[in-house]
Amino acid sequence: MRSERGYTILELVVVIGIIGIISGIALPVFMESNARRDLWTGSEQIGAAVRSARLKAITENTTYRLVFDCPGTNELRALILTGDPAIDDDAGRCSDTYVGDSGIIELPTSVAYDTGDATGLQVTGRGVFSALGDAIPLTITVTKGGGIRTLTVSGTGQITFTDVQ
Repeated sequence: MRSERGYTILELVVVIGIIGIISGIALPVFMESNARRDLWTGSEQIGAAVRSARLKAITENTTYRLVFDCPGTNELRALILTGDPAIDDDAGRCSDTYVGDSGIIELPTSVAYDTGDATGLQVTGRGVFSALGDAIPLTITVTKGGGIRTLTVSGTGQITFTDVQ
């Protein structure tokens, strides 16, 4: 007579094997999805910072700088220009906070960006951009793992996103 109170070892091994195969397929897809999400989040954070700096500059009719790697690597900030070169051009300006400065924007872990020779963007009270150390339009390349996404900022603040991989 067969017992009705449990599963055989063979049935348990088959179920565990099926769970292992499904997990083996799902895990890489899940990891790639997370990397892609971080890539998009990082590039959208940079785009939002550009738009926010432009809006602040126009609203307050003053000039702002969006400074990359400020105060640390893969961080950025929008800094108001005070008109005093001793303050605006100070090497420690990223660590100081004045009324009108944004908070520090940190990109997700392992997301990096490359701005070419540009150290930042400057936007006037009329909403016109210029690049610090490079030319406009400025292309910013954002990477995470094997994923690449670029955003291009025009002189009028228009941002164009392009997925490379």
